[in-house]
Amino acid sequence: MHTARWRYAIAALPVMALALTGCGGSGGDKADSDNKLTVWMMTGGPGDSPLIKDVNAEFAKKYGKKYPGMKVDVQVQQWDGVATKITTALATSNPPDIVEMGNTQTPLQTYSGGLADLTAAKKSFEGSAGWLSGLSGPSTYDGKLYAVPLYGGTKVVMYNKKMFADAGIKQLPKTIGELQRDCGTLAKANSGTANFSGFYMPGQYWFNGIPFAFAKGGTVATEKGGKWRAEMSSPANQAGLKAWRTFQNTCSTKSSVGVNTDSPDQDQLFADGKAAMEYVKAWEPATVLEKNPGLKDRIGFFALPGYTADRTMPVIVSGSTIGVAANSPDKKAATDWLRIIAGKDFQQSMAKKLNLLPISPAFTPPGVPEQLTVASEASKISQPLPNSPGEATLETERYNEQFFSKIAGGADIATASAAYDKHATKAFNSLGD
Repeated sequence: MHTARWRYAIAALPVMALALTGCGGSGGDKADSDNKLTVWMMTGGPGDSPLIKDVNAEFAKKYGKKYPGMKVDVQVQQWDGVATKITTALATSNPPDIVEMGNTQTPLQTYSGGLADLTAAKKSFEGSAGWLSGLSGPSTYDGKLYAVPLYGGTKVVMYNKKMFADAGIKQLPKTIGELQRDCGTLAKANSGTANFSGFYMPGQYWFNGIPFAFAKGGTVATEKGGKWRAEMSSPANQAGLKAWRTFQNTCSTKSSVGVNTDSPDQDQLFADGKAAMEYVKAWEPATVLEKNPGLKDRIGFFALPGYTADRTMPVIVSGSTIGVAANSPDKKAATDWLRIIAGKDFQQSMAKKLNLLPISPAFTPPGVPEQLTVASEASKISQPLPNSPGEATLETERYNEQFFSKIAGGADIATASAAYDKHATKAFNSLGD
């Protein structure tokens, strides 16, 4: 075990304000195999769906002779406080054999020493060479693989086709400049609707904001010699932040500057006709149609355009990874189970039935909803977040949301960025060796 890594990882968890919840596994020593794989999977994902039975059935079919009588016990976990829960569980002699993690939580777990080294097995995973970098990057620590991607998700633009047509917009924008022009056209055509947004964009929605910096050549942070340095003050990031503020202030209603996507609910605003566009996850269109079934056949999708017509804005690929506990006595069986859930057959079934993005664009099957096809194509131009265990700190604090809201609200970009770099650099290096 990596004793030093464990000590710092556990010590830092209270600092990150992650609430500890009770572990779901059984107690006692697990030095020997109990012929059962205990799998922790998160609510809202494939483990929380009847589809997981297909994985277990395929495991029994394919590996039943290799592991006779082995059972699989999938236990669904809640997201709240799960980083602490997983880190604590993996440090015991009786951990769950397999754990799912959010991709921004994964560096904490790869760093902690609680996950088994899967480097030698990587090539045996179907399509591993094409894994999305936003998922494979956080799964790697010090050049070694400690988790595999499970599913992805990214954002695309959802638009109201009728509003576009009524405003005289005949083709989709190819650049961010054309998009901003269309926002003005839509606002004029819907001037009778109070608080209307051509493109509703909450100021805290940093998943939309940071791609504007990435497209200018920026990055959140750089690492050298094991030390991280936040780079929001770089010229590229400064230019991107300025461009994002122009976009947000031009396209979205003034009241959106200080809020996030859920308060008010951006899907409700779209359903009510108060916005012609919004930046959505693949499952949000279904929510919109529940709120307003009359929008069926009036909704379309496109990737957020970039500064030039030849390249869309980079996206952040979010989602989950899944790994094997270093203290599991059944690491070989657990790794074989991972091969099935990360394989093309299951990934395609998951995409069709759950609208989750497969871990490789090559796995995206035909016949999935349009938004997933667009998201898969958009994910080919992506940029991962810092592969630092301290990334979870910023997530817990919602620091990125606060920063982008300040920028949207008119804060001096240079001053706010300097403060960001000071705070984020400390967070990224909070788990020292």
